[in-house]
Amino acid sequence: MGRLDLERALDLLEEGDLPEALEHAERAYRRHPKDPEARFLYGHLRFVLEGSYEGLRLMELGAKALGMEACTHLWQVYGTDFPAHLLDLARFLKQKGLPLPGDTAWAEAVLEEQELPLELAREVERSLYQEDLVSLEGFYRKRPTPYLGYLLVRLYLVRGAFLKARRLAERLAREWGGDWRVDLAVLLARFPQEGPALAEEARPLLARTPRDPHLAEGLALLALGVGEGGVALGLDRAFDPPLRARFPQLEAPLAAAERGEALLPLELFLPRGRADIPLPPFAWEALQPWLPRLEVRDLSLWTRPFLRSGLLSPEDPRLKLEVRDAIRRLGALEEGRPPFVPLASLGELLGASPEEREAAMAALSLEELRHFRKEFPESLLLELYDFLHRPLPEWPERGVRRLLERDLPWGVREALRLRLELKRDPLAPLPAPEPPPGARWPEEFFYTWLLLVPPLEEVEEAFLYPLGGKGALLDWTKVFALRPLRLEVQKPWRQEPLPRGGGLQDWVRRVPLSVRTLWLADLEVGMGLELPDLLDPTALRDLIEELEPEARTLLARLAREERLPLSQVEEKVLGELERRFLAFVGAGEVGVPQDLRATLSRLL
Repeated sequence: MGRLDLERALDLLEEGDLPEALEHAERAYRRHPKDPEARFLYGHLRFVLEGSYEGLRLMELGAKALGMEACTHLWQVYGTDFPAHLLDLARFLKQKGLPLPGDTAWAEAVLEEQELPLELAREVERSLYQEDLVSLEGFYRKRPTPYLGYLLVRLYLVRGAFLKARRLAERLAREWGGDWRVDLAVLLARFPQEGPALAEEARPLLARTPRDPHLAEGLALLALGVGEGGVALGLDRAFDPPLRARFPQLEAPLAAAERGEALLPLELFLPRGRADIPLPPFAWEALQPWLPRLEVRDLSLWTRPFLRSGLLSPEDPRLKLEVRDAIRRLGALEEGRPPFVPLASLGELLGASPEEREAAMAALSLEELRHFRKEFPESLLLELYDFLHRPLPEWPERGVRRLLERDLPWGVREALRLRLELKRDPLAPLPAPEPPPGARWPEEFFYTWLLLVPPLEEVEEAFLYPLGGKGALLDWTKVFALRPLRLEVQKPWRQEPLPRGGGLQDWVRRVPLSVRTLWLADLEVGMGLELPDLLDPTALRDLIEELEPEARTLLARLAREERLPLSQVEEKVLGELERRFLAFVGAGEVGVPQDLRATLSRLL
């Protein structure tokens, strides 16, 4: 059976159906985990579809057993992204007396620049690909080098741990002052506070052209930060494919440099998603060229401190219209304008140190958070983030109750209490707490609070445009699915009857947006239907045949009249159509599309 799955996976791969091919390849691999073909194909598909390093590892195991053709394919996959892996594969092929599929001179030059032994360089590549900060710190502790120190500084900066990056850079300068990789780390670590004023100190470094892509990326960022776009473009073109293909955050500033414009990369001085940071003096000026380019998705990542400080206004004519509307929505959240609640970060409410706040925001996983907690063993903030990283059913009730015995700010206490109630019964009808005058709610529990408020349009939109802070996103991922489920139980749209003679628009708008989104997903995934396919009479017939006669009669009137002259009897059967109504209304659009109405009329 495993062989049949493997052959089917290969056929699907040739047809271009990679997701289905992955399912068959996984079945083949699970049945025969040591089969080199199954390893290679399953690993290849996981790497291509999911970017999984485990997929790359399985590819390597399979390729070394299969021989030259598979090793050549693996060589191409390594490309310029994994020079140490490529050199390791070259060593294997030489040992087997097989020819090399390509040149290794460039990879040897990269490792010479890194000054790392091959085995360690390979592990460092893995850690960088997986953004495994804990492993990278471990490599540096065991074998401190300028290159590993640079990588750590760069990764701390990417995570928004600017203070930690600067402390490490200062230690590197004391240990290896004068090493250009250390000088680069130091200037990047100083940039969040000093910005373009570092131009003169950066000039000697900008004459270099590193072979290592991670060093080149840092140097290109520094060049863009100090207004040397031409230097950054030269670094970009020195790689094939260009540097921006590997580091997408370089794309917009490099494209601007090609037009002769200066665009300072925001990640050089802004931690992603945080509002509770002081802005450096150059920040507002650096944001100016970005204003016409900002997209809605950028706002919660980069603009929250500008909103809080009052610098960014939705009335700014340089902003796109949809961005101005999104800033108004985000501003209502940030300021706690009704129906929202005034917000502050947990770090602000608890009086946590800047270093603690950075650690909380920098940890991507529970493992990393617990690693950071070793530095702050008494931190209440990091203890709460430990809870935030866990799924709601895994919240330690005893630990939360212990915290509730402490003298906590109102918002923190109420948020913990609500989470315990939701753990016991996620669908319990709980009231939203009313803040006393001057009190603020922790943004890390914003969506927990939002669960309990009426489904007004702006509240529903807030669920679809998550607040950018790391803690708020953790909260959103844990409770977002509860919103439509709770509303389905409560059915607030049933509390008032439809207006007599109301159109389909009234039907659509009375059902909250999050519930409509869930029903749409249910149609497209759970029932195996895609909305474009509903014009197919066969698909639509199957959907209609599941309805009770009374619901079919009501649907016939809707298709014929596009009005809702409901009788009391029809109101009772409306519920059967509600979960399917997106199909009949056209994905929430007003009115039944003409073709769909004609098809419905024929079938009914």
